[in-house]
Amino acid sequence: MSKPTLLLAGLLAAAAVGGGAYFALNRGDGHDHAAAAAGQVYVCPMHPWIKADHPDKCTICGMSLVARSAGDAAALPAGTIALSPSQITTIGVATTTVTRQPLVRTLRVSGRVEDDITRHRVLAARVPGRIEKLNINFTGQAVVKGEAIATIYSAEMLTAQRTYVEHLGAGKAFPASEIAGVREKLLVLGLTAEDIADLEKERQPSATVVVRAPSDGTVIDRFAYEGQYVAAGDRIVETGDFTKMWFLFDVYEPDMALLQVGQLVDVTTDAIPGEILTEPISFIDPNFNEATRSTKARVQLNDIHFQVDDQHLYMPHRVVATGRVRLPAPVVLALPKTAILDSGSGPVAYVELGGGGYERRKLVLARRGDDLVEVLAGVAVGDKVVTRAALLLDAQAQFEAPVAAMNGP
Repeated sequence: MSKPTLLLAGLLAAAAVGGGAYFALNRGDGHDHAAAAAGQVYVCPMHPWIKADHPDKCTICGMSLVARSAGDAAALPAGTIALSPSQITTIGVATTTVTRQPLVRTLRVSGRVEDDITRHRVLAARVPGRIEKLNINFTGQAVVKGEAIATIYSAEMLTAQRTYVEHLGAGKAFPASEIAGVREKLLVLGLTAEDIADLEKERQPSATVVVRAPSDGTVIDRFAYEGQYVAAGDRIVETGDFTKMWFLFDVYEPDMALLQVGQLVDVTTDAIPGEILTEPISFIDPNFNEATRSTKARVQLNDIHFQVDDQHLYMPHRVVATGRVRLPAPVVLALPKTAILDSGSGPVAYVELGGGGYERRKLVLARRGDDLVEVLAGVAVGDKVVTRAALLLDAQAQFEAPVAAMNGP
Protein backbone atom coordinates (compact mmCIF):
# COMPACT_ATOMS: atom_id res chain seq x y z
CA MET A 1 0.00 0.00 0.00
CA SER A 2 1.35 3.41 -0.95
CA LYS A 3 2.18 6.14 1.59
CA PRO A 4 -0.73 8.42 0.53
CA THR A 5 -3.11 5.53 1.03
CA LEU A 6 -1.76 4.85 4.58
CA LEU A 7 -2.02 8.54 5.51
CA LEU A 8 -5.64 8.68 4.34
CA ALA A 9 -6.53 5.56 6.37
CA GLY A 10 -4.98 7.07 9.51
CA LEU A 11 -6.93 10.30 9.14
CA LEU A 12 -10.19 8.40 8.69
CA ALA A 13 -9.52 6.33 11.85
CA ALA A 14 -8.73 9.42 13.93
CA ALA A 15 -11.89 11.11 12.72
CA ALA A 16 -13.95 8.07 13.66
CA VAL A 17 -12.46 7.95 17.21
CA GLY A 18 -12.89 11.71 17.72
CA GLY A 19 -16.44 11.63 16.49
CA GLY A 20 -17.27 8.72 18.78
CA ALA A 21 -15.79 10.54 21.76
CA TYR A 22 -17.74 13.69 20.92
CA PHE A 23 -21.05 11.88 20.65
CA ALA A 24 -20.37 9.83 23.81
CA LEU A 25 -19.55 12.97 25.84
CA ASN A 26 -22.50 14.96 24.50
CA ARG A 27 -25.02 12.10 24.47
CA GLY A 28 -25.41 12.41 20.72
CA ASP A 29 -28.40 10.04 20.60
CA GLY A 30 -31.03 12.76 20.34
CA HIS A 31 -31.61 13.12 24.11
CA ASP A 32 -29.36 16.20 24.36
CA HIS A 33 -31.63 18.26 22.11
CA ALA A 34 -34.72 17.17 24.02
CA ALA A 35 -33.08 17.95 27.33
CA ALA A 36 -31.95 21.35 26.12
CA ALA A 37 -35.46 22.09 24.89
CA ALA A 38 -36.97 20.93 28.17
CA GLY A 39 -34.30 22.82 30.17
CA GLN A 40 -33.61 19.79 32.40
CA VAL A 41 -30.53 17.94 33.60
CA TYR A 42 -30.49 14.77 35.70
CA VAL A 43 -28.10 14.52 38.67
CA CYS A 44 -27.33 11.84 41.29
CA PRO A 45 -28.47 12.97 44.79
CA MET A 46 -25.47 11.26 46.43
CA HIS A 47 -22.85 12.08 43.80
CA PRO A 48 -23.81 15.43 42.24
CA TRP A 49 -21.00 15.31 39.69
CA ILE A 50 -22.70 12.36 37.96
CA LYS A 51 -25.00 14.00 35.39
CA ALA A 52 -27.07 12.99 32.36
CA ASP A 53 -29.44 14.64 29.96
CA HIS A 54 -32.07 11.89 30.40
CA PRO A 55 -33.37 9.69 33.26
CA ASP A 56 -30.68 7.17 34.15
CA LYS A 57 -28.88 5.40 37.02
CA CYS A 58 -25.82 6.63 38.91
CA THR A 59 -22.71 4.78 37.77
CA ILE A 60 -21.37 4.78 41.36
CA CYS A 61 -24.24 3.97 43.71
CA GLY A 62 -26.98 2.93 41.30
CA MET A 63 -29.50 5.50 42.53
CA SER A 64 -31.93 7.05 40.08
CA LEU A 65 -30.87 10.45 38.79
CA VAL A 66 -33.21 13.32 39.70
CA ALA A 67 -34.24 16.18 37.45
CA ARG A 68 -32.91 19.68 38.00
CA SER A 69 -33.81 22.83 36.11
CA ALA A 70 -31.01 23.98 33.84
CA GLY A 71 -32.32 27.53 34.19
CA ASP A 72 -31.52 27.54 37.89
CA ALA A 73 -27.93 26.61 37.19
CA ALA A 74 -27.65 29.17 34.42
CA ALA A 75 -28.77 31.97 36.75
CA LEU A 76 -25.86 31.33 39.12
CA PRO A 77 -22.42 32.95 38.68
CA ALA A 78 -19.76 31.10 36.72
CA GLY A 79 -17.82 28.55 38.77
CA THR A 80 -20.72 27.94 41.16
CA ILE A 81 -21.88 24.49 42.24
CA ALA A 82 -25.65 24.11 41.92
CA LEU A 83 -27.64 21.57 43.98
CA SER A 84 -31.32 20.80 44.17
CA PRO A 85 -33.10 20.78 47.55
CA SER A 86 -33.19 16.99 47.52
CA GLN A 87 -29.45 16.83 46.87
CA ILE A 88 -28.73 19.25 49.71
CA THR A 89 -30.77 17.08 52.08
CA THR A 90 -29.33 13.79 50.84
CA ILE A 91 -25.65 14.66 51.15
CA GLY A 92 -26.26 16.58 54.42
CA VAL A 93 -24.97 20.04 53.58
CA ALA A 94 -24.71 22.23 56.69
CA THR A 95 -23.65 25.88 56.91
CA THR A 96 -22.70 28.41 59.56
CA THR A 97 -22.70 32.21 59.51
CA VAL A 98 -19.33 33.99 59.47
CA THR A 99 -18.88 36.26 62.51
CA ARG A 100 -16.15 37.94 64.53
CA GLN A 101 -15.54 35.80 67.62
CA PRO A 102 -12.83 34.99 70.19
CA LEU A 103 -10.02 32.87 68.77
CA VAL A 104 -9.62 30.45 71.68
CA ARG A 105 -6.22 28.80 71.68
CA THR A 106 -4.84 26.24 74.12
CA LEU A 107 -1.19 25.25 74.39
CA ARG A 108 -0.67 21.68 75.61
CA VAL A 109 2.45 21.15 77.72
CA SER A 110 3.94 18.27 79.69
CA GLY A 111 6.08 18.17 82.79
CA ARG A 112 6.14 16.77 86.29
CA VAL A 113 5.20 17.72 89.83
CA GLU A 114 8.09 18.67 92.12
CA ASP A 115 8.24 19.86 95.71
CA ASP A 116 8.69 23.56 96.39
CA ILE A 117 12.47 24.03 96.52
CA THR A 118 12.05 27.00 98.87
CA ARG A 119 10.77 24.45 101.40
CA HIS A 120 13.34 21.79 100.53
CA ARG A 121 15.75 20.97 103.36
CA VAL A 122 18.99 18.97 103.68
CA LEU A 123 19.82 17.92 107.23
CA ALA A 124 23.58 17.45 107.62
CA ALA A 125 26.00 16.74 110.46
CA ARG A 126 27.61 19.88 111.89
CA VAL A 127 30.23 17.99 113.87
CA PRO A 128 32.24 14.87 113.08
CA GLY A 129 31.18 11.80 115.01
CA ARG A 130 29.20 8.57 115.11
CA ILE A 131 25.43 8.32 114.63
CA GLU A 132 24.13 6.84 117.87
CA LYS A 133 20.41 7.02 117.01
CA LEU A 134 18.59 7.56 113.71
CA ASN A 135 14.84 8.10 113.93
CA ILE A 136 14.27 7.96 110.17
CA ASN A 137 13.55 4.42 109.06
CA PHE A 138 12.29 4.89 105.47
CA THR A 139 11.78 7.50 102.76
CA GLY A 140 8.33 9.02 102.67
CA GLN A 141 8.21 9.24 106.46
CA ALA A 142 6.60 12.42 107.80
CA VAL A 143 8.56 14.63 110.18
CA VAL A 144 7.44 17.49 112.43
CA LYS A 145 9.32 20.71 113.13
CA GLY A 146 11.66 20.26 116.10
CA GLU A 147 11.52 16.46 115.96
CA ALA A 148 14.80 14.65 116.68
CA ILE A 149 16.09 13.18 113.44
CA ALA A 150 19.45 11.82 114.58
CA THR A 151 21.69 11.76 117.68
CA ILE A 152 25.45 12.07 117.05
CA TYR A 153 28.24 11.27 119.52
CA SER A 154 31.02 13.82 119.03
CA ALA A 155 34.21 14.34 121.02
CA GLU A 156 34.51 17.84 119.55
CA MET A 157 31.09 18.74 120.97
CA LEU A 158 32.12 17.42 124.41
CA THR A 159 35.27 19.57 124.37
CA ALA A 160 33.34 22.69 123.33
CA GLN A 161 30.74 22.24 126.09
CA ARG A 162 33.45 21.71 128.76
CA THR A 163 35.18 24.88 127.64
CA TYR A 164 31.95 26.86 127.91
CA VAL A 165 31.17 25.49 131.38
CA GLU A 166 34.72 26.37 132.56
CA HIS A 167 34.34 29.93 131.27
CA LEU A 168 31.03 30.29 133.05
CA GLY A 169 32.50 28.98 136.35
CA ALA A 170 35.55 31.23 136.22
CA GLY A 171 33.52 34.33 136.99
CA LYS A 172 35.20 37.46 135.67
CA ALA A 173 38.46 35.69 134.79
CA PHE A 174 37.41 35.70 131.14
CA PRO A 175 36.09 38.75 129.32
CA ALA A 176 32.47 38.70 128.17
CA SER A 177 33.54 38.78 124.52
CA GLU A 178 35.49 35.54 124.92
CA ILE A 179 32.59 33.81 126.66
CA ALA A 180 30.28 34.97 123.86
CA GLY A 181 32.73 33.52 121.33
CA VAL A 182 32.67 30.10 123.03
CA ARG A 183 28.86 30.20 123.10
CA GLU A 184 28.75 31.06 119.40
CA LYS A 185 30.88 28.01 118.63
CA LEU A 186 28.30 25.79 120.36
CA LEU A 187 25.60 27.23 118.09
CA VAL A 188 27.77 26.52 115.05
CA LEU A 189 28.27 22.93 116.16
CA GLY A 190 24.51 22.38 116.25
CA LEU A 191 23.24 23.24 119.72
CA THR A 192 20.07 25.30 119.91
CA ALA A 193 19.49 28.27 122.22
CA GLU A 194 17.35 26.00 124.41
CA ASP A 195 20.17 23.42 124.61
CA ILE A 196 22.63 26.11 125.70
CA ALA A 197 20.19 27.40 128.33
CA ASP A 198 19.96 23.88 129.78
CA LEU A 199 23.76 23.61 129.78
CA GLU A 200 24.09 26.93 131.62
CA LYS A 201 21.61 25.67 134.19
CA GLU A 202 22.86 22.10 134.69
CA ARG A 203 26.60 22.69 134.04
CA GLN A 204 26.83 19.07 132.76
CA PRO A 205 28.71 18.81 129.42
CA SER A 206 27.50 16.18 126.97
CA ALA A 207 29.15 14.51 124.00
CA THR A 208 25.92 14.14 122.03
CA VAL A 209 24.24 16.57 119.65
CA VAL A 210 20.72 16.13 118.36
CA VAL A 211 19.88 16.97 114.71
CA ARG A 212 16.31 18.29 114.59
CA ALA A 213 13.88 18.88 111.74
CA PRO A 214 13.78 22.60 110.89
CA SER A 215 10.21 22.39 109.58
CA ASP A 216 7.35 20.01 108.85
CA GLY A 217 7.89 17.83 105.82
CA THR A 218 8.37 14.42 104.27
CA VAL A 219 11.61 12.48 103.94
CA ILE A 220 12.69 12.38 100.29
CA ASP A 221 15.98 10.54 100.78
CA ARG A 222 18.28 9.23 103.52
CA PHE A 223 22.05 8.99 103.38
CA ALA A 224 23.15 7.55 106.75
CA TYR A 225 22.51 4.65 109.14
CA GLU A 226 22.97 4.04 112.85
CA GLY A 227 26.59 3.38 113.78
CA GLN A 228 27.90 5.22 110.73
CA TYR A 229 30.72 7.75 111.18
CA VAL A 230 30.10 11.09 109.56
CA ALA A 231 32.19 14.17 108.95
CA ALA A 232 31.05 17.75 109.34
CA GLY A 233 28.81 18.57 106.36
CA ASP A 234 27.82 14.99 105.52
CA ARG A 235 24.13 14.68 104.62
CA ILE A 236 21.90 12.58 106.85
CA VAL A 237 18.41 13.03 105.37
CA GLU A 238 16.65 15.24 102.82
CA THR A 239 13.10 16.49 103.35
CA GLY A 240 10.48 18.39 101.37
CA ASP A 241 7.19 20.10 102.16
CA PHE A 242 4.44 18.40 100.13
CA THR A 243 1.64 20.69 101.26
CA LYS A 244 2.41 22.90 98.25
CA MET A 245 3.93 21.63 95.03
CA TRP A 246 5.30 22.97 91.74
CA PHE A 247 4.28 21.91 88.24
CA LEU A 248 7.37 22.35 86.06
CA PHE A 249 6.98 22.07 82.28
CA ASP A 250 9.19 22.58 79.24
CA VAL A 251 8.84 25.70 77.11
CA TYR A 252 10.35 25.65 73.62
CA GLU A 253 11.49 28.65 71.60
CA PRO A 254 8.42 28.88 69.28
CA ASP A 255 6.12 29.00 72.33
CA MET A 256 7.96 31.71 74.24
CA ALA A 257 6.01 34.50 72.51
CA LEU A 258 2.73 32.88 73.55
CA LEU A 259 3.43 32.49 77.28
CA GLN A 260 3.52 35.05 80.05
CA VAL A 261 3.32 35.08 83.83
CA GLY A 262 -0.26 35.06 85.07
CA GLN A 263 -1.81 32.88 82.37
CA LEU A 264 -4.01 30.13 83.81
CA VAL A 265 -2.98 26.49 83.38
CA ASP A 266 -5.26 23.46 83.86
CA VAL A 267 -3.05 20.71 85.35
CA THR A 268 -4.09 17.04 85.24
CA THR A 269 -2.36 13.76 86.06
CA ASP A 270 -3.21 10.10 85.69
CA ALA A 271 -2.37 9.65 89.38
CA ILE A 272 -5.62 11.44 90.27
CA PRO A 273 -7.92 10.92 87.25
CA GLY A 274 -10.72 13.38 86.73
CA GLU A 275 -9.25 16.09 88.94
CA ILE A 276 -8.11 19.42 87.47
CA LEU A 277 -5.96 22.00 89.26
CA THR A 278 -6.15 25.50 87.76
CA GLU A 279 -3.38 27.89 88.78
CA PRO A 280 -1.47 30.74 87.06
CA ILE A 281 2.06 30.61 85.70
CA SER A 282 4.23 32.06 88.44
CA PHE A 283 7.66 32.07 86.75
CA ILE A 284 9.32 31.49 83.36
CA ASP A 285 13.05 30.81 83.47
CA PRO A 286 14.88 33.10 80.98
CA ASN A 287 17.85 30.69 80.79
CA PHE A 288 17.58 28.24 77.89
CA ASN A 289 19.10 24.77 77.80
CA GLU A 290 21.58 24.78 74.92
CA ALA A 291 21.07 21.10 74.14
CA THR A 292 17.26 20.95 74.12
CA ARG A 293 16.63 24.62 73.22
CA SER A 294 14.01 24.81 75.94
CA THR A 295 13.49 26.35 79.34
CA LYS A 296 11.22 25.72 82.32
CA ALA A 297 8.03 27.40 83.45
CA ARG A 298 6.54 26.99 86.90
CA VAL A 299 3.01 26.75 88.24
CA GLN A 300 2.53 26.68 92.01
CA LEU A 301 -0.09 24.14 93.09
CA ASN A 302 -1.63 25.27 96.36
CA ASP A 303 -4.58 22.91 96.94
CA ILE A 304 -3.24 19.42 96.22
CA HIS A 305 -5.51 17.34 98.44
CA PHE A 306 -8.64 15.67 97.04
CA GLN A 307 -11.55 13.64 98.32
CA VAL A 308 -12.45 10.94 95.78
CA ASP A 309 -15.05 8.25 96.66
CA ASP A 310 -14.52 8.62 100.42
CA GLN A 311 -10.77 8.34 99.87
CA HIS A 312 -8.32 11.11 100.70
CA LEU A 313 -5.80 11.57 97.89
CA TYR A 314 -2.93 14.01 97.41
CA MET A 315 -0.71 14.99 94.53
CA PRO A 316 2.32 12.63 94.55
CA HIS A 317 5.86 13.90 94.30
CA ARG A 318 7.59 13.72 90.89
CA VAL A 319 4.52 12.38 89.10
CA VAL A 320 4.13 13.12 85.37
CA ALA A 321 1.44 15.70 84.60
CA THR A 322 0.06 17.59 81.61
CA GLY A 323 -1.16 21.15 81.36
CA ARG A 324 -3.41 23.21 79.11
CA VAL A 325 -2.30 26.84 79.00
CA ARG A 326 -5.14 29.27 78.33
CA LEU A 327 -3.74 31.72 75.79
CA PRO A 328 -5.24 35.18 75.07
CA ALA A 329 -8.36 34.98 72.85
CA PRO A 330 -8.50 38.01 70.52
CA VAL A 331 -11.80 38.69 68.72
CA VAL A 332 -11.21 38.12 64.99
CA LEU A 333 -13.03 37.12 61.82
CA ALA A 334 -12.85 33.34 62.05
CA LEU A 335 -14.11 30.17 60.38
CA PRO A 336 -14.54 26.67 61.84
CA LYS A 337 -11.77 24.30 60.81
CA THR A 338 -14.41 22.01 59.25
CA ALA A 339 -15.25 24.73 56.71
CA ILE A 340 -11.71 25.01 55.32
CA LEU A 341 -10.37 22.70 52.61
CA ASP A 342 -6.82 22.43 51.31
CA SER A 343 -7.18 22.31 47.55
CA GLY A 344 -3.48 21.96 46.85
CA SER A 345 -3.22 25.52 45.59
CA GLY A 346 -4.28 27.07 48.88
CA PRO A 347 -7.13 27.01 51.42
CA VAL A 348 -10.68 27.36 50.11
CA ALA A 349 -14.22 27.40 51.49
CA TYR A 350 -17.67 27.16 49.92
CA VAL A 351 -20.12 30.02 50.47
CA GLU A 352 -23.86 29.55 50.10
CA LEU A 353 -25.37 31.96 47.56
CA GLY A 354 -29.00 30.86 47.87
CA GLY A 355 -31.10 28.94 45.40
CA GLY A 356 -28.93 25.87 45.79
CA GLY A 357 -25.75 27.63 44.67
CA TYR A 358 -22.38 27.36 46.43
CA GLU A 359 -19.38 29.44 45.43
CA ARG A 360 -15.78 28.35 45.87
CA ARG A 361 -13.74 31.06 47.64
CA LYS A 362 -9.99 31.23 48.09
CA LEU A 363 -8.97 32.21 51.62
CA VAL A 364 -6.07 34.03 53.26
CA LEU A 365 -5.56 32.55 56.73
CA ALA A 366 -3.66 33.76 59.80
CA ARG A 367 -3.61 32.41 63.36
CA ARG A 368 -5.09 29.02 64.26
CA GLY A 369 -7.10 28.27 67.39
CA ASP A 370 -8.48 25.09 68.90
CA ASP A 371 -11.60 25.00 66.70
CA LEU A 372 -11.36 28.20 64.65
CA VAL A 373 -8.98 29.76 62.12
CA GLU A 374 -8.55 33.49 61.61
CA VAL A 375 -9.42 34.63 58.07
CA LEU A 376 -7.89 37.78 56.56
CA ALA A 377 -9.58 37.61 53.13
CA GLY A 378 -12.05 35.50 51.16
CA VAL A 379 -15.21 35.81 53.25
CA ALA A 380 -17.05 38.58 55.09
CA VAL A 381 -19.26 38.89 58.13
CA GLY A 382 -22.68 37.44 57.36
CA ASP A 383 -21.55 34.94 54.71
CA LYS A 384 -22.78 31.40 55.15
CA VAL A 385 -19.97 28.86 54.73
CA VAL A 386 -20.38 25.11 54.32
CA THR A 387 -19.16 23.18 57.37
CA ARG A 388 -20.38 19.71 56.40
CA ALA A 389 -20.25 17.92 53.00
CA ALA A 390 -17.83 20.57 51.70
CA LEU A 391 -15.64 17.77 50.39
CA LEU A 392 -18.47 16.53 48.15
CA LEU A 393 -18.94 20.03 46.77
CA ASP A 394 -15.23 20.30 46.11
CA ALA A 395 -15.23 16.93 44.35
CA GLN A 396 -18.01 18.12 42.04
CA ALA A 397 -16.14 21.38 41.38
CA GLN A 398 -12.97 19.48 40.52
CA PHE A 399 -14.98 17.20 38.20
CA GLU A 400 -16.87 19.96 36.42
CA ALA A 401 -13.86 22.19 35.77
CA PRO A 402 -12.27 20.01 33.03
CA VAL A 403 -15.66 19.14 31.57
CA ALA A 404 -16.56 22.82 31.29
CA ALA A 405 -13.21 23.48 29.62
CA MET A 406 -13.85 20.70 27.08
CA ASN A 407 -17.37 21.96 26.30
CA GLY A 408 -16.34 25.62 26.13
CA PRO A 409 -16.32 27.84 23.03
